Amino acid sequence: MTNRLNTYFDSTKVGRRDYFRQLIFLTFVPLSILLFGLHLVGSYGLTIKPALACSACYVFVSAVSLLFYILKGPKRLKNIMSVFLVSIMIIQSVRLLVLASMRLNDPMLTTVNITVCYILVLIASISILPRISLVCTCINITSIFLCLYITDNSMYSQLLIIFGFTSVVTTAFGFVADKLLHEQLIEFNDYASTVDQVLHVFDMSKSELLALLKLAKSQDNTAVYDKELMALLDNRTLHNIKKIASQIEHMQACQRKEMSQRFPMLTPAELDVCRLVEQGLTIKDISIALGKSVSNVSTVRGNVRKKLGLAQDDNLRSVLLENRH
Repeated sequence: MTNRLNTYFDSTKVGRRDYFRQLIFLTFVPLSILLFGLHLVGSYGLTIKPALACSACYVFVSAVSLLFYILKGPKRLKNIMSVFLVSIMIIQSVRLLVLASMRLNDPMLTTVNITVCYILVLIASISILPRISLVCTCINITSIFLCLYITDNSMYSQLLIIFGFTSVVTTAFGFVADKLLHEQLIEFNDYASTVDQVLHVFDMSKSELLALLKLAKSQDNTAVYDKELMALLDNRTLHNIKKIASQIEHMQACQRKEMSQRFPMLTPAELDVCRLVEQGLTIKDISIALGKSVSNVSTVRGNVRKKLGLAQDDNLRSVLLENRH
């Protein structure tokens, strides 16, 4: 059963938000039909006609929303859910006003009905529908205020403060969550686009890219000859890697030649260190790039400073850049 549900959601979702909205919608709507349907048959609650009429409207709107979802599919779920929540909020507010006008101000009954209004605001917020949450909050606060005006009952003033404040906070949370998710979605899309571009340039699959990264990241030189990882790199990928490596080697050879003309007294190893120092790399980065120990790079760097006659306070990179210009 779980696999079937996962398969359904994977085949129908059009985005991460819609995936989450489907879970909420398909949980809340059938539950609404069941609970208010039980009220219609007299299983609980007031049996007065206005209350039953509101429950009937509740069941009707829920059933129609579910039918539209089945016919239109998840691509229209955002619109369907928005209309559904606002419609239910209006019906629930009418129920509150009817009960207030009939002087049915039982604290428990009134609190339950106002709580349902807040639940609608909460659902809109966690469904990442902040504007709908704001509309529902305005309707909720207005209905409680009208109930206070009709009955002049201090209970409604207390409920207005409690549920008005929580509704506003919940709506603010919805706007913040929507902004954060939007930024995360942009970041995720940028990351996915970057990965796709890398795969396209190297003409390789994700498994090949991971194998290449593992080989490059490994601190053990013998890992370069790891047969399992090397087997994941096909001939096409190896050709592209060799081509790029050849271009990098050519570029480095040109840099060495240019630097050897400027500093003919330096050895090839010292020229390599100077070339990387000039690029702004640290000693640790240079050791990784050249495959040498940090102490070895420090020694070579010290020899370069001696040959160039630098004082203790002189910056090697600044001297190299000045000589270059």
